Amino acid sequence: MRCGLNAKEGLEAGFEQTGDFGNEDKDSHCRDVTVLLERIRFLGDRVDALMNIHHASILVIDPQSGKIIDGNKESVTRYAGSRERLLSMSVDEINTLSRSEIAARMKQAVSNRHHFEFKHRLVNGVVQDVDVYSGPIMFDGRQALISFIHDATRRKATERKLHLLATTDPLTKCSNHRHFLSGLRREFRLARRRRAGLGFAMVDLDHFKRINDTFGHQVGDRLLRRVAGVLQKRLAGHGALGRLGGEEFGIVLSETALDRADRVLNDLRTSVRAVVVPTDLGPASCTISIGAALLSSDDSNEMSLMSRADQALYSAKAAGRDRVAVF
Repeated sequence: MRCGLNAKEGLEAGFEQTGDFGNEDKDSHCRDVTVLLERIRFLGDRVDALMNIHHASILVIDPQSGKIIDGNKESVTRYAGSRERLLSMSVDEINTLSRSEIAARMKQAVSNRHHFEFKHRLVNGVVQDVDVYSGPIMFDGRQALISFIHDATRRKATERKLHLLATTDPLTKCSNHRHFLSGLRREFRLARRRRAGLGFAMVDLDHFKRINDTFGHQVGDRLLRRVAGVLQKRLAGHGALGRLGGEEFGIVLSETALDRADRVLNDLRTSVRAVVVPTDLGPASCTISIGAALLSSDDSNEMSLMSRADQALYSAKAAGRDRVAVF
């Protein structure tokens, strides 16, 4: 018995004499084979249809070479522009990870199904956030990976907005209290592990209550925003800023020594002097006092560092304000 597909993918069912069969037996076997092939083609058509009506991009990948060996219409549109181009591509032309990182992810997916968050390069050159669900599949008698790829742009944008809301002070747009202290804790542990320098400073706007009382809280808020903006701009590349509450800010200075800390903090102090908010009652401005502490062997945790910076701030205020004190 002989059966298969011809060059034009038409069904063939024939019979080669390999034993003593009558004509009726031949006809019966051929009918059975024809029905079987029809069912196989029907299933193949259904799989192809399912792949091409699926809203996700679907890629079948050789996990050994990373070559793309099949894909649906959506993947052609997204990554290649033509099916011929898609089947000539490797996954590293799409995924922005390095080849070694891609190989490691494919190894994971071959062993079991995995969800990955990747950045994919589209046919128009745009890099897009994607969710990829990959798992093992047998394709033409060999091990392969099938990946269902979904556009994650909207989800990632929502996550970024939520992260911003959770970590940012809404008035000044710098880190909020919780997020800032979390960063200080992380920097403290890192400095301890690396035996590196670390500075922490507390900044307070001098006589800020007078600003609110004289010009009103709206002007006070505008001045806070302006001061925070100047501090962030001047700190770029030197440290991180966070609002601790009210008119008080915190600064983390990574890998810093006394002379550098003093220079950076005094630059902030003089820069804030130039901040002016014009009002109908005249210009609103302020000065700042800064208390700072450098990491020492006696600091058991970040709270000890903060406590010494708070004492330094009190000293700066007691000495007349508009100055920097380092403990």
